[in-house]
Amino acid sequence: MTKSLGQDEGGSVVVEFAIVAPIVLIVLAGVVDIGSALLLKRSVEARMTAAASFALLQPAPGDGQAAEALAERLVGLLAGSASETARVIVNNAAQAASTGSTVSVAAGPGDAAMCYCPTLVQGGLVWGPAVNCASTCAGRESAGKFVQIHVTARYISIFPRHLFFEGDMVETRSVLRLQ
Repeated sequence: MTKSLGQDEGGSVVVEFAIVAPIVLIVLAGVVDIGSALLLKRSVEARMTAAASFALLQPAPGDGQAAEALAERLVGLLAGSASETARVIVNNAAQAASTGSTVSVAAGPGDAAMCYCPTLVQGGLVWGPAVNCASTCAGRESAGKFVQIHVTARYISIFPRHLFFEGDMVETRSVLRLQ
């Protein structure tokens, strides 16, 4: 009887499956997690691209009211889920923000009729003083009218310390020159 038990291989498949299944499930969960994160990033970037394309087709705002209207339209294009935020600043004269379904629009400190020579400092835009649109900036480019767009989306990973994103946020920014 012990000879027949030693030759019986009927339970080996179950044992092999019990060893391999957890590894396969962890790999599958990782693929789903990375795929979901990349899908979210692609969605945010697609909305950013649509808003940027729309902004580039619009005339540069000549007054605060036009700047506020453009900011509101752009933030509307960027609206996403409740965990996403979007912020648009039009020529330092108007800003709009959305958090989930809440949209707020406010006048900014700048003048929509003037131009700027903004600079990027540590991922942020420093507008500097308003100048005449015929002015030349420090980098020898001409002053212009700009739109700054910033979108963030929260992503909760299955695995902590995700390798593809810093923290738990997917973030994208853009600065566009309208004129």
